[in-house]
Amino acid sequence: MPHSQWLWMIPAMPLLGSILCGILHFMTLKARKANADATGPGPLASLVANAAMAVSFGLSCLAIYQLTGMDSAARLLESAPWHWIETGKMSVDVSMVVDPLSSLLLLVITGIGLLIHIYSAGYMKGDPGFAKFFSYLNLFVAAMLMLVMSSSLLGLFIGWEGVGLCSYLLIGFWYHKGWPAEAGQKAFVVNRIGDAFFVIGSFLLIQLFGTLDLSEIGAGVAGLLESGEHSTQLMLAALLLFGGACGKSAQMPLFVWLPDAMAGPTPVSALIHAATMVTSGVYLVVRLNPLFAASPGVLLFIGVVAAATAFIAGTSAMAQRDLKGVLAYSTVSQLGYMFLGLAAGAWSSAIFHLITHAFFKALLFLGAGSVIHGMHEEQDMHKMGGLRRHMPKTFITFLAGALALSGFPLLSGFISKDEILAMNFARGGLHYGLWAVGVATAAITAFYTWRMVALTFFGEERFDKDKVHPHESPFSMTLPLFILAGLALAGGVLGIPPVFHATHILEHWLEPITAPGNAILFGGHPPHLSHAVEWALLGLGTLIFFAFAHLGFRGLARIGLAGSNQGPQFDEQQAAKRPGLYGKLQDAWSIDSTYTSWIVQPLKLFAFVIAVVVDQFAVDGIVNGAAKVARQSAERLRKLSDGGVASYGLWMGAGAILLAALWMAGGAN
Repeated sequence: MPHSQWLWMIPAMPLLGSILCGILHFMTLKARKANADATGPGPLASLVANAAMAVSFGLSCLAIYQLTGMDSAARLLESAPWHWIETGKMSVDVSMVVDPLSSLLLLVITGIGLLIHIYSAGYMKGDPGFAKFFSYLNLFVAAMLMLVMSSSLLGLFIGWEGVGLCSYLLIGFWYHKGWPAEAGQKAFVVNRIGDAFFVIGSFLLIQLFGTLDLSEIGAGVAGLLESGEHSTQLMLAALLLFGGACGKSAQMPLFVWLPDAMAGPTPVSALIHAATMVTSGVYLVVRLNPLFAASPGVLLFIGVVAAATAFIAGTSAMAQRDLKGVLAYSTVSQLGYMFLGLAAGAWSSAIFHLITHAFFKALLFLGAGSVIHGMHEEQDMHKMGGLRRHMPKTFITFLAGALALSGFPLLSGFISKDEILAMNFARGGLHYGLWAVGVATAAITAFYTWRMVALTFFGEERFDKDKVHPHESPFSMTLPLFILAGLALAGGVLGIPPVFHATHILEHWLEPITAPGNAILFGGHPPHLSHAVEWALLGLGTLIFFAFAHLGFRGLARIGLAGSNQGPQFDEQQAAKRPGLYGKLQDAWSIDSTYTSWIVQPLKLFAFVIAVVVDQFAVDGIVNGAAKVARQSAERLRKLSDGGVASYGLWMGAGAILLAALWMAGGAN
């Protein structure tokens, strides 16, 4: 196979853009030092960053075009390996690889990333850190591309850590406000917990396979299973890697960082916490699907964690007043759906939902940013209402995203979620319970989505009209919204259900990647449902959508079309009737506050005891005390040597008396 060295250009272009934007930022700072009113070359940063993203997107499209011209079993582009590390019997070579799986992620990262960069040019206009923001965005994209394109688990980990660093920088971008800096630190620390599991799991894979090459690890699992000697180690490695995925993909118990991450600018929420970084855990599991398929117990554990995550986050979204807060908990819930698909061995279904979720959730986050921009930074939905008249473009596109998220029949979100639920239903046994939780979460999703739409765009105008004047966003912000709206509505064509007798494009495309895992888990024959059962499940999904979307919308916007202020009143009534439950939902079941009380505060107290009591008082006290005693003793001895003849004679006489006494005592014996 000829090497494709140009693949390195895909991550290199945004990396170059990041460096150039960083230079523009420092040039801008220098210009402002000379003249406080100077803008410097900072505004050029958006052009540089967008150009880098456009080139990367074009190269990604070229890579996919070349893959489509190959035989389905041989779809692979690879650059010449770079010999990186050699130690003992192990060597690490890194190359850039594009195969059916990474090609899909490339389109999501560069395509949606480009739209978000375009949007950011309008959203961040006038910000003092404009060039720095685009430098961070480009650097994040470069790290994410490294993550999905690397042939080695070590290269993947470099990208894994890179996106974690950029997430910290972007979440805390407005650090001068205080709480964004704290949110960035929280995201960084929580992700380090997951990363520790990732590293230990990687060490175990080195012990088992003697390599970190992803393709060699996947191919070697079947051989270890045949020997029957390493099943426990395989299970432990899979469990540890899933621990790493829990950190990046915000699963229980490490999901608490993502809702706080909304402190960053809205484009950050759309890029990192809807379309890219948070899906890296899903990518990792699918990439190593043979390893996870070899441990059905781990897959079931993943399903339990995913179901709990989806349900807890979904119910929490029902009681949020912050527009971005609803979308944050929704993201956590939808990530739970993706892991539900992985738990059932529905590898392609999980990637399908990853892609559709990237479309409609990026759209909703950017739509929320447009609302916040037009409302002069107001995010409380109780202080909105009636905005469809002021922001018609934002409203239409936001509505498209809401339809997809809530599961309107045959739209992208409906089809991809139904596929995951159907696969769990087909597995039977304990997966029936996972399916039931998934169905309940689908109902909750429809409710909170249309509650959000009702509070934001319908009913009375509840904002202060003397201070707030809602307005539509500029073209640079609305254009990406319309493109994403089209993708959100049409994305379902990638995986049309079998009952419609159409080709499942995504499943067919990913077959070379998912086949090894299917061979181990299902013997090459994944379970299928009859058409009658599939129609029944589709009908159930349709019924759930209309019932709970109606409840969420009409319950909060009752006669809202005629100008009612029912939404806030409905929330207040629920809070009055069930204050304990409503408070729990607003606080995400008090999981984060429990961590703070039982883990964070005790650790801070322990750190204080070590730093102050043990280190400063005990350790430093002993050291400083010994030094003080030595210093005082030396000072007293120094006074004995005052240079006086009388003093020296006195001490000589005392010494002679002492020696005489010792001599007499010795003679007496």
